[in-house]
Amino acid sequence: MSRQITQPVNQVRLTNVAVVRLSRGGHRFEVACYRNKIVNYRQGTETDLSEVLQTTTVFTNVSKGQFAKSSLLQECFGTSDEEEVCRFILEKGDVQISDQERAVQLESTIREVASMVSEKCIHPISRRPYTMAQVRDAMKSAGFMVHPTRNIKQQFLDCVRLLQEKKVLNIERAKMQLALVLLPLEGDGEDNIVQRREAAVVLLKDAGIAASDIVASKGNNDVRVVFQSNPSLYRTVETIAKDSTVECRLEILQQCVTEEGDVALGSELERRAQQQHQDETHQDAKKIESDEGDNKHCDVASLSNQMQSNLTLSSSVKESENTSSAPVANSRKAQKAAQKKSKKAKRRDKEEQAEREERVAAEKTRQKDRAERLGIVETDAGVGEGKSESSGGQAGGDTKPCNTCGGSFTPGEYRSHFRSDWHRYNTKLKMKGVPTVSEKEFLLCDSDAFFD
Repeated sequence: MSRQITQPVNQVRLTNVAVVRLSRGGHRFEVACYRNKIVNYRQGTETDLSEVLQTTTVFTNVSKGQFAKSSLLQECFGTSDEEEVCRFILEKGDVQISDQERAVQLESTIREVASMVSEKCIHPISRRPYTMAQVRDAMKSAGFMVHPTRNIKQQFLDCVRLLQEKKVLNIERAKMQLALVLLPLEGDGEDNIVQRREAAVVLLKDAGIAASDIVASKGNNDVRVVFQSNPSLYRTVETIAKDSTVECRLEILQQCVTEEGDVALGSELERRAQQQHQDETHQDAKKIESDEGDNKHCDVASLSNQMQSNLTLSSSVKESENTSSAPVANSRKAQKAAQKKSKKAKRRDKEEQAEREERVAAEKTRQKDRAERLGIVETDAGVGEGKSESSGGQAGGDTKPCNTCGGSFTPGEYRSHFRSDWHRYNTKLKMKGVPTVSEKEFLLCDSDAFFD
């Protein structure tokens, strides 16, 4: 029995194909290209057609293997040279992108946006940029989605705005260091230079540039005003440079002002203290705003009641007598409600304090029981040293020190010490750069601090 041959030897299989399609003169023309080579050709990095095209033949349908006739090429393109037609289709045609190519394009866009954020943004306190890995994790946490064809700079601005709104990263745009250079004028004396420089400083302050960002002049003959500005104010500064009262030239000294060099321990601790202080002030401001909102709500209620009473006063004197007590009663009700809220808050604070004290007492009891069970005795230095009584009369001189906690332990207690809450707590403190505590101080700590 004969079997049909479905794959003749003269059939050309086009594999790994990317199709570029162009409609012209009411007809469709296609060329078969290699993947990831079309972008290189359009960017100019690849000029050899043999590295881009799988074949220089022009098709009307690549998937069906239908070729375009020479007469049709002459009619639509004005030439029958297939190589020239292929170049025209590569430049003007639409690319049929596959899933893999789309994924590569999206990854490249994400990398470019993250690179711009890492280069042009800094931490507000440390003035140092974030790494690419930190920026990409923050973009993923904030839910930022890139667009493959949108402008990269606009996507960078949207990404920074989203990170600031979601508060995923404490981030801001790095400032630019600019300089206004006063142009020489005829009869320009020392007094005139000082006057123009002061006028430029006033205009910069009015534009929103802080006085601390403006560098003081070096003398009366100094024709440069050096300052740091937010990139969003660049157009405004450029307008100031063209002002007739100043007449200066704008120069860019540094695109992004960041801190450089190694991080000192003192500056890092100071930065963390400033960050903690800012967080506390932010929380206090929120509490004050909430309290003011409650007070405003009470004031609005009392004012509305007063307006209603004034409207009723115009109707009759009797009604005014009856309604005059209404705002007073309502204000008293509001005061009583506020007192009840404050009492509830105080009661809740007392209950939380009592629960915290109970947890501390329970934690102390648990630590004491554990110390008695393990035979740990507190010394004057506050470090727990084990005095286990060995049945074989073994001497306690063979001990191992703990570099984290500072104590010395027998081989039997050494493993149990590394599993203890005291050692784990000191390890966390050491990772944060905070001095460790002794076992006596650990027992006095709040139990909630261990889980922070």
